[in-house]
Amino acid sequence: MDWHKHFGDVFFETWQKAGLPHHQEFVNEFIKTQEQENSKADWIKNSAAISPAINGSQLYSVYGFGSTIGKIFAEWFGLNKSSTEAAADWCGRFNLGISLFDYICDEMGGLDEVISLSVFQPFINKSSSKTNPLNPAQKLLSNLAGSVLLDLDKTATKKEGSQKTDILFKVIKQLFDAQIFLSEERLSDHADHNKIKKAMCLKSAVPFKVMSEYTLRLSHTNDPLLLKNVRSMGKAVGCCYWLIDDAKDVWIDLEAKQWNLFLQLAAAENPRIFSKNKDVSINDSLTNTLIKGNHAEKISEQVVKKLVTAIRKLELSERTTEHTLGLLSASLWYWYK
Repeated sequence: MDWHKHFGDVFFETWQKAGLPHHQEFVNEFIKTQEQENSKADWIKNSAAISPAINGSQLYSVYGFGSTIGKIFAEWFGLNKSSTEAAADWCGRFNLGISLFDYICDEMGGLDEVISLSVFQPFINKSSSKTNPLNPAQKLLSNLAGSVLLDLDKTATKKEGSQKTDILFKVIKQLFDAQIFLSEERLSDHADHNKIKKAMCLKSAVPFKVMSEYTLRLSHTNDPLLLKNVRSMGKAVGCCYWLIDDAKDVWIDLEAKQWNLFLQLAAAENPRIFSKNKDVSINDSLTNTLIKGNHAEKISEQVVKKLVTAIRKLELSERTTEHTLGLLSASLWYWYK
């Protein structure tokens, strides 16, 4: 059975059965919105090519996706036009930054180089600032991270010490630590599954929680219950994208020997799956384990249910709920397909 088709069918059927809007009516609007957000990032044009595998259009796409998510969050929180634009731009830069961080660590073998960038020194316990000239990828990442953290510091509620007192700064440090851990942790039959799953959640789902909370800050709302609900909603949205991304990349991550949610689920059920299956046979064994274990059904129902519960707590209008969840559905479908 084709795993990619199987998971896609299961996830989007689960989405529709939960009463969430179908993607078909919103795909064109999502693409148009993302392209509009891309046009606002002219600074990308001035960035040097970071590698033969990454071109400007890909950078625009990653930025535009983050910006679109920021606009959806802004619509949920009722932000005005200027605050919506600020949220969209910050989320775009944040999404591009974490994606570039991931790419440099995993694809360019630059884990040590990233850790030594001066912009990340507040995240580590010892000083190891890079003194050699930065390559284009490192320079772009450094500029993105610096601008994101500077804007974050401007919204911090605690100013008496340093930016380290801010809760979002602490969460971003956790994202940093999770990426470092997963870059060093390869597929193994003897892995700590709880630790790996927690790190994957931090890396893949929690960034959406960060974007949602940052966007809420721009509304200047101090309601603690709303903040709690927004954090739950951001993480629920992030889990949907985590699920879609890992389902799409199962075979890519398997070949790279990098942990992935579905590889972890299979390994938890079949502890020796990576050592007793070699080459082509592991693909069949993995597919059988995932499909016979109904993992697509179980995890899709769990994640979609959490999203529905979280959205209801925001008490949005029917029109806002339909429009924003329609765009989310379209973005998930577009990403997966």
